Amino acid sequence: MGKNRRRMRFKHPLAYVPKPVGIGFVAAVSLALVYLWMGHKCSQYSEEIKRLDDQYTELENERVREETKWNGMKTAEQLDLLLVRNGLLMIYPNASQIVRVSGSSRVTPATTAVAQLLPAGFATEPATRSGATRVVGGRTAR
Repeated sequence: MGKNRRRMRFKHPLAYVPKPVGIGFVAAVSLALVYLWMGHKCSQYSEEIKRLDDQYTELENERVREETKWNGMKTAEQLDLLLVRNGLLMIYPNASQIVRVSGSSRVTPATTAVAQLLPAGFATEPATRSGATRVVGGRTAR
């Protein structure tokens, strides 16, 4: 039979490192990787916050511009100009244009300032249940 030879067993290089040192090394590497990962996430979040802050500033500036434009359009001069442009200008009537209607069913010259100026086509009949008369464009409004 053959000679008894002792085999030289190959020892892994980490076999020479004590366990507490190996555990400490693994923990340190893990902490370093977690630190790098958290730094990366924080920089991503800071970029997103900066982008959203810029967007907010832009929208706030646009809101201020629109509010200024709207306030300019709400002035009395602009409203009058728009009413004239669209043919909707409304003014208070003259004293001669006011028709006073009483509870009676007929409009009489004594009760109105304009009854004598009404054209013949305008109706002056009662238009409501209460007896008040409304004159609208030549017809009685009901």
